[in-house]
Amino acid sequence: MVNKTLTTPMILAFALTACATGSDPSSSQSSWMSSNKCPAGVMLKINGKSTTITAPNPFGGMKNPGMEVLNGRFSLGLITKEVGVFELQDFTATQLQAGTFTGDKFRLTLVHSPYKDGTCSHVRYKHDSKFIIDEYNADTGQLKGCFYGKLDCDGKLVEINAAVSGLVL
Repeated sequence: MVNKTLTTPMILAFALTACATGSDPSSSQSSWMSSNKCPAGVMLKINGKSTTITAPNPFGGMKNPGMEVLNGRFSLGLITKEVGVFELQDFTATQLQAGTFTGDKFRLTLVHSPYKDGTCSHVRYKHDSKFIIDEYNADTGQLKGCFYGKLDCDGKLVEINAAVSGLVL
């Protein structure tokens, strides 16, 4: 025979634990980068809903992602088939070293997108954006890391979490 006074609290605790670990869309949005670990590929969400995305390398003969330093500024362009071109720009090249950098250190945009005629911007979400450099070799120009950001596209929220690696030109 089971003691009801002991069983009820255990069932209640189990139910509360199950609810707390369920998949809440609002918590999964922030969990993408809460650990500061880079993904293996590219992940995209539109208004909180995961969307399939491809970023072929190369893309039409161009290196994808394309990374360069011009006038002391690092920029990165990631071309996707479905969504457009994500650009991380205006990152000070002297900061190219292993570390995590917040959105106030760079500008993240989405251009040529089906979600907006102009440029989608991360201005409203700078505090949510990150550029993580896992490895950078200044002698060879090899960079490995990722970027994460939220962009406002005329009321649509576009979230990107993309691993990047390659040669900085």
